[in-house]
Amino acid sequence: MAGKMTREILLQITGIHAESLENGSKEKDAESVEFVVPADYFFKNGKHYFVYDEASRGGKKIVKSKIKINEKEKTVEIMKNGQMGGMLFFEKDRRALTCYSTPFGQVFFDIWTTGLDITIEEDEIFLDIRYTVEVDQRPAIDCHAKICAYSKGKGTKSEELLQKITV
Repeated sequence: MAGKMTREILLQITGIHAESLENGSKEKDAESVEFVVPADYFFKNGKHYFVYDEASRGGKKIVKSKIKINEKEKTVEIMKNGQMGGMLFFEKDRRALTCYSTPFGQVFFDIWTTGLDITIEEDEIFLDIRYTVEVDQRPAIDCHAKICAYSKGKGTKSEELLQKITV
């Protein structure tokens, strides 16, 4: 379904990461990240795309990012190009080998997607992704990412979101 998303959108991205301990429990101090970034939206060949720039952890370098949503196949790909580059692939109950390029070399790990919900509305798209990062076939980090895309414009959720973050 191609909604009435505008080309210019706002992305609200929230992520929570908790280290998996050897005894199977989760670390109490989970790391949380949240940011809002302008992005471009495209719908092509039955897939939704978000394209945006984000600053690297040091804030000095720009990482070009793209999110591709295949609603029919219920998959999501997140691609990053820049100082930190790679591709994350999400499909519920599937493991995907991932390689990330870093300034220190390549890092290999598995992504095990435990939950993936895609909701497409008229001028909003929501992704809820739950996954485990595995190193040497052992759970290392449990993650929960929420990605919300809002059309820009008067009377939209993006206008409401901008008012909240600029107050």
